[in-house]
Amino acid sequence: MAHTTIKVEDTVRDRLAILAAEKGTSIAQLVSDFAAHTPTKEERAERTARTLAILREMSGYVPSPEQDCEADAELARRLGGGA
Repeated sequence: MAHTTIKVEDTVRDRLAILAAEKGTSIAQLVSDFAAHTPTKEERAERTARTLAILREMSGYVPSPEQDCEADAELARRLGGGA
């Protein structure tokens, strides 16, 4: 397997080292796990489309664009402002 170097600020490297140590792993494995388990924007959109299709099929519910925006805003609020 090929390896590469990622340049980050010292404070980021130090934090990654702490997080990795707490999990009993390496920084490389921590970053690898993050990349493997964090969906891309396209993957999130696909999941959303599948979820809405199931919701429609099972309940007949089709949220309006306004309801989508309200739900997004509520989720962002619950997650601390970031979505």
